Amino acid sequence: MIYLAKKNGTVIHHTDMTAMKQIDSISEAEKSVTEEEWEEAGSTASIDVSGEIILGEPEEVKATREEINALTIEEAALQAELDSKDYKVIKASEAGEVLANTDSDLHQRRHWCRSRINEIRLRLAELNVV
Repeated sequence: MIYLAKKNGTVIHHTDMTAMKQIDSISEAEKSVTEEEWEEAGSTASIDVSGEIILGEPEEVKATREEINALTIEEAALQAELDSKDYKVIKASEAGEVLANTDSDLHQRRHWCRSRINEIRLRLAELNVV
């Protein structure tokens, strides 16, 4: 069994009630679940808006985490693309070449990458991701 209780606004868990009493000074679990249920929930529990202990993450937390992951991956891919394109421009400049008007796609794509990275960073800031 896994014993769950609230302490300082978070959910703590123990596999032994004696340990819960000795370590956290909690004499009674608010909820108990099987080890299988605990593992199915990703070994996480949280407190919902009504103050009840629930297994797993609330849906809004899960959605936010998934959005953060997707934005972080997109930002890294765009930054890698931008670095690659910036490298082309730097090398051309070092060689004394002037990029022809036909390379305007390159410049437009670099501009778009920078703009999108800025949008992503603003959204991550809104989500309190530093």
